[in-house]
Amino acid sequence: MNTEDSISVVAKALAHPVRLRILTLLATQSECRGHEIFSEIHLAQSTVSEHLRVLKDAGLVSAHAAGAGMVYCITISTLEPLAGFLDELRSTAPSCMAPEKGMARG
Repeated sequence: MNTEDSISVVAKALAHPVRLRILTLLATQSECRGHEIFSEIHLAQSTVSEHLRVLKDAGLVSAHAAGAGMVYCITISTLEPLAGFLDELRSTAPSCMAPEKGMARG
């Protein structure tokens, strides 16, 4: 998978507010038990599990079994290509001279 494809996969995984909340929760600790995530994200466990699956598939979260449950942690290195792309875009893109929304053209 090339860089653009991997950035796209990560960006798509980040494009949901619940997944951003999960990542924010995971970023506050080295690892988090599944039941902690389910209790913090007030949605059905199956819904949260699906969001965790998307994050794992994108490489943003890793998980391992711990007793009867799962332990999750954020994989920060997966964000590095996206962060680099955004930094480069921000530093090289010229300012847009288009009129602001709502302003008449012409």
